[in-house]
This record gives sequence, C-alpha cells and structure tokens, in this order.
Amino acid sequence: MIKTFTRLISVLLFISSFDTVNAQYSQKKSNLYLNTFAGYGTENNWGNTAFFGGVNLSRPVKKHIFLELGITRFTTDIYNVYKAKPTNIDNEDRKYNAWFLTPAINYTLGNTNSLINISIKIGPSLKYYNYREFGGALIKIYPDGRKEAVEGTLKYIDKQGFNMSLYNSVSFDAKVTSKLRAGVFLDVYSSLIPIEHFMPGINAVFKL
Repeated sequence: MIKTFTRLISVLLFISSFDTVNAQYSQKKSNLYLNTFAGYGTENNWGNTAFFGGVNLSRPVKKHIFLELGITRFTTDIYNVYKAKPTNIDNEDRKYNAWFLTPAINYTLGNTNSLINISIKIGPSLKYYNYREFGGALIKIYPDGRKEAVEGTLKYIDKQGFNMSLYNSVSFDAKVTSKLRAGVFLDVYSSLIPIEHFMPGINAVFKL
C-alpha cells in the first residue's frame, strides 16, 4: 500500500512538473509578437515608387518598451512609375530594390488589451540596395513633340552595395481579438538625405 501510494505521489509530481514547464513555456511564448506589414512608398534619391512588405518579431523588456528585429523588402519589380525623373522614353528599364534588416526599440503607449495603441520606434538599419538609373541616350524629337531614343544608344548605370540608415516609425493599431491587432504606420529611413525612404502602410500584429 505504501509503495503504491509512493508511486502515485511520484506520478502526480511528474505530471505537476510537466504542467509547470509547459506553463512556463506558454508564458514565454506569449511574450513574442509577430508583426506583418505591407505598403507603398517612395525612394527619394532617384525618385522611385515601390511596394514593400516585411515582418518583425518583438518582445517586451519593460512596461511600454519592446525590443524588435525586422526585415523589409522594397521592390520596384512589382511596379515603378519613375515618379521624380520621367524621361518619356518607351521601354525604359529603371529599378530600385532594397532589403532592410532593422533592430529597433519600440515605445508603446497602451498595452495588449487597449482599444488603441500608439507606438514610436527608432533604430539602425542595414540596407542592401540594387538599382539601375538612366545613364543617357541619343534622343530623336519629332515635330509633334514626341521623343524617342535612338536604337542602340540607351544606357543605364547599375549599382549595388550596403549602407546604414536611421530608422524611425510611428504606428496606430486597434484591438481586433485578444491575439490580433491591426493598424496603420509610417516608416522613414534616413541616410544620404533626411527622408530617403518614405513608407506608409498597414499591419497586423499577432500574439504568439
């Protein structure tokens, strides 16, 4: 009887320890947040407009303060209207593509149960860029004002590399469910000029 009772206690202790570990794991898991986002923005050095999207992971370190790490893809491969420097040349092939790897500090006014939260973020961003700019051409101008590049004379300049940017962001999100928030945001990256990338969009934040 005593042996049976001892075995039963051992089993209960084992189950209890498993539940404790599982609860600790769940608690740790609930401290992570996945933010998915997308938008349409501008690259203001060469005047490209592009779609972008990305994800970041964040976790709280103090009340109102989160640490996060995110990756963003800015690409004119989807669509590019050459906003700032149009050339009226048919079949022109400029582009601007970039990846941003960004650790940031997030200060949030509100909490996971607030109806509306406001977040301000700042941090460094490592950017890989790959772009093609118009390098010149012989242009034939017709009496009606139409312009056309002379075949074989259209030139481009391709550049790629890395640089560091200063990342700033402000966002507003609203509670949808206990594990989902949705909102709008504005990301700004500054390097060669103060507002090198101007990137507004929408986002969804999932509690993991």
